[in-house]
Amino acid sequence: NRPDVPLFSLHSVSKGFYGECGHRGGYLEIRNSPKLNSTDQSLIEVLFRQASVNLCSNTSGQILVYLMVNPPPENSTAGKLYKMEMEAVLKELYEKALIIKQSFNEMEGVKCFGEVGAMYLFPRLEILPIHTSDFDYCMALLESTGLTTVNGSGFGQIEGVHHLRVAFLPPKPMLEDVLPKWIEFHQSYLKKM
Repeated sequence: NRPDVPLFSLHSVSKGFYGECGHRGGYLEIRNSPKLNSTDQSLIEVLFRQASVNLCSNTSGQILVYLMVNPPPENSTAGKLYKMEMEAVLKELYEKALIIKQSFNEMEGVKCFGEVGAMYLFPRLEILPIHTSDFDYCMALLESTGLTTVNGSGFGQIEGVHHLRVAFLPPKPMLEDVLPKWIEFHQSYLKKM
């Protein structure tokens, strides 16, 4: 516990574990709010003032935030079901991440690390045809297979390093259908070298 270090934590119902896309609701938690330069106000005071002039989340968004931060008690029937469902979802996400990671690591010139911390993997494209980028790769993948992904250069990566962002949310049967097509595309794309 370091009272001198500001800590900012953000979470939302649409981008967090629950993945309730389309619902608007979330929170910002600030610990050890810093004072703003040349004022006696803390950052949190200024943020509260700014937030008070904006519209709040709709009712369903507020209810979802409440449920997100107050899950059912663990010893209740609902709490046991909640825990069981949460563990099942996390287990399936982990398994799908491993399937995708293994497929990428089988591709020539692709390295894929990690499978925890988000619902995405960021495989690194270590070999690309001359004068092409991860964006070019993503566009060719889309045009050739209909598969869409996000180029890593959109995330401010180091110059000359190429990544993709791949979600591991699709169902396992879809992954089993899609990944062989991706591997085939990748092999043909590298033949352009």
